[in-house]
Amino acid sequence: MEFVADEHVPSAVINALRSKGYDVVHAPEQYTQGDEDIDLLENCAEDGRVLLTNDRDFVRLAEETDHSGVVIYTDQQRPPREVLKAVIRVDDAYSDDLQNRTVWLEGWL
Repeated sequence: MEFVADEHVPSAVINALRSKGYDVVHAPEQYTQGDEDIDLLENCAEDGRVLLTNDRDFVRLAEETDHSGVVIYTDQQRPPREVLKAVIRVDDAYSDDLQNRTVWLEGWL
């Protein structure tokens, strides 16, 4: 599973995912800073990457447009190792097929 972590995802979470071999692009490094959320979601779809975020706005957007998957968590204070553990479980369960799915990580802890 390849990810784009939006600007709301802390670098510690990105580093934890990368340390386990996940290909994670930090959105501000790859895409134009300040892009509209819909643009970011569409760019992720074009690149075949799952969006990792804790911005609830993407839940609504994911219902309105095709995408490669949205993985969302709401607790910004959650330790990176817990986010990593949940992502691994999601990855095992969906096996790279999150097309047009929104997954809440809290349900995978």
